[in-house]
Amino acid sequence: MKEEDKSSILSYWNMIEFDKNMQPNQISEFPLFSDAHITGNVNDDTGPYQFLNLTSHVNEPGVINESIMLRLAWFIDGQGTYEVKTDYSNYHGGWATDEIAALASLRLGIRLKAGENVRLFGSYSDDPLGTPRASCKKRPEIFFKERKPILPGVVKTVNIESLKDIQNLKNVTSSQFTSLVRAARQYQDAIWMAESEPELAWLMLVSAIETAANEWSMQDLSPTEKMRKSKPELSKLILSKGGEGLLEAIAEDIAPTLGATNKFIKFCLEFLPVSPKERPTEFARVNWSKKGFRSILNKVYKYRSIALHAGTPFPAPLCRPPEQYSAAEGLAEKGCLSLAVHTLGASWASDDLPISMNTFSYFVNGVLNNWWNEIVKNEQ
Repeated sequence: MKEEDKSSILSYWNMIEFDKNMQPNQISEFPLFSDAHITGNVNDDTGPYQFLNLTSHVNEPGVINESIMLRLAWFIDGQGTYEVKTDYSNYHGGWATDEIAALASLRLGIRLKAGENVRLFGSYSDDPLGTPRASCKKRPEIFFKERKPILPGVVKTVNIESLKDIQNLKNVTSSQFTSLVRAARQYQDAIWMAESEPELAWLMLVSAIETAANEWSMQDLSPTEKMRKSKPELSKLILSKGGEGLLEAIAEDIAPTLGATNKFIKFCLEFLPVSPKERPTEFARVNWSKKGFRSILNKVYKYRSIALHAGTPFPAPLCRPPEQYSAAEGLAEKGCLSLAVHTLGASWASDDLPISMNTFSYFVNGVLNNWWNEIVKNEQ
């Protein structure tokens, strides 16, 4: 293994070390919980991760069952290389199984979370059938605050054979992989909490895009170049007071925050996904074009900013189940089908409620998956 890979997050490190002609150090099995209906299997030897269908036959919002068994073959010792200093460059709040579960959740567009190790092969176990393990972790749950789901689009039937794509991520850079996992973790958490805390879920959906956009934008310009372009007057002032060295140090520290709105919108439009296969009648659709989404994204990002910096939550109408004019019309993509909404002491015109969370969740998933495809293609 290259020296620079030793500080990478474990699921990436493990893929790099994978060799189908070698015996793994250990094999562990972890259940993945979901309320989606699973078809297909991934049980070949193209990588260290297999996804086995547990045939739970679940496909009902909020009914969480063990749906997939993640079989993880370890080709590493499960320990990174660390020094006695603060370093959170690869931190995302979870372990290797959380990384894989988040990537799978993003790839499939469903709620998916990892449980604990339930069977162990090798290492301290000499049983050829594996050693069963009891789980101490509580099964994930979902609380629905509305009578209907806010994100009906994530409860569906999916074929998990597309999870083979995870193995190809060994070809991307460590920085790209870390950013993709962080974005996937935020998307994963957003669709889990959307039914009980939709205001927070909106923030996490936007943050998932921002995380990927930061990594993507870093490929174009150096931090100093970004600083000069985004804040020319401030750059001149810093140069006059401390010279090029001070400008470089400050730019390195604040580069991820420069031109945040423009970066967010530019990234989304670059990786604009195709529209859903099933769409409502014309008046309930959003304008699925770069021009249409530029307007939508400006409003969404405005709500994100005032939520973070002024404590004003996302509009209540955008935190509810998607509207439906009639059973035959399908679920609305827009956030409002009337002229305006008045609730909880506030009012919003329909133009300021441009997209439902259900449709925005689909959009975020498509954008991130398109970026995933792009970074894999560019590194092959």
